[in-house]
Amino acid sequence: MSELDDEETWDPGVERWRGEGDYVLPASLRSLPVPWDGPWSGIERSERTPERLADAQHVLTVLLDDPALAPHVPEPPAPGLLLHAWEELEREVWARMPRTGAVTWSGVDLLVREKRERGGLYVLQERALSHVEAVMLDLIRRTRDDIADSVFRWLALDPEPRRFAGWAVDMAERCVVAGIGSDMAIELLGSIGTGESVAALERLSAKPGPASWEDAETALGMLAQEPRSGPRGAGPR
Repeated sequence: MSELDDEETWDPGVERWRGEGDYVLPASLRSLPVPWDGPWSGIERSERTPERLADAQHVLTVLLDDPALAPHVPEPPAPGLLLHAWEELEREVWARMPRTGAVTWSGVDLLVREKRERGGLYVLQERALSHVEAVMLDLIRRTRDDIADSVFRWLALDPEPRRFAGWAVDMAERCVVAGIGSDMAIELLGSIGTGESVAALERLSAKPGPASWEDAETALGMLAQEPRSGPRGAGPR
């Protein structure tokens, strides 16, 4: 049996959860304030009011503290092509149910039924539909990462991101350690450029971990080349 055959016949053994009725996503994701309940592509244009900044801090706290947002997701066997079919199905779920509180099992099952009725599926697409529970676990994991990324992106685009240092530095470092929104969290730490954020980058650059942590060393290098007086812009890009 080839590696591709292994992936096509792999069974993740994930059962459907019904702890919260018809909802797929945990309650903490469903209750996130607008605009972090999705979609997230336009959040960078959102005004940074005190209320919205408080919401952003709350969102990061939820993402870090709720263990339900870090489920164990079975890893398909090599060569990993099944993950592409998962991602494809997840995009279709969000297109059909674009808010975190709108993702339901009945909606997912209807999407699966319609795709099968249309036909023309290749083998890995069919495997994703056959084990939609595993795909939804992956959706939870990816959603947590996407939302954290959107918060840090929104903060880093502020003309003076160092004004968030009092609370954002600690949360950015914790998110990198947790593996969520890591690239943009590091970008924000570089943009803030205070002693606390530099110290956080130094700690992160010294730790083994995800490849994106190497960006902490890059951000430190860019900060070292910048003048330490005068107003800062949006930080290293």
